[in-house]
Amino acid sequence: MKLMLTLMTALGGLLPLAAIVWGGLALREDYRKLVSDLDAIDLVIEAPEGTYASSEAQSAAMYAIREPKFNGGRLTYTYEWSQRLVWAQAMNDLRGPAWLAAGGLVLATVAGVWSIWV
Repeated sequence: MKLMLTLMTALGGLLPLAAIVWGGLALREDYRKLVSDLDAIDLVIEAPEGTYASSEAQSAAMYAIREPKFNGGRLTYTYEWSQRLVWAQAMNDLRGPAWLAAGGLVLATVAGVWSIWV
């Protein structure tokens, strides 16, 4: 019975901890890809005159890098730029609380397992 309670307590702590880590890693990966794509699109936009045969060719080059979520003419990549800014702010604001939550989860799990055996 003690072994079963120990395993359940440990899993009860490890699963949320894994979710925090998984979510953080997924967000960072998506953010890095978004930043990389938007930087490449900026290079296409700022390319010297005559680099592309037409504005359609320039648009095709941008679309080849990343297909925009919405196409509003001059506002083609507004959604992606907004997403980049929001994710950057969220990662900065939530880093500390995520570490505190993870630390509290580890301490609570260790205390729970320890209380079973003491």
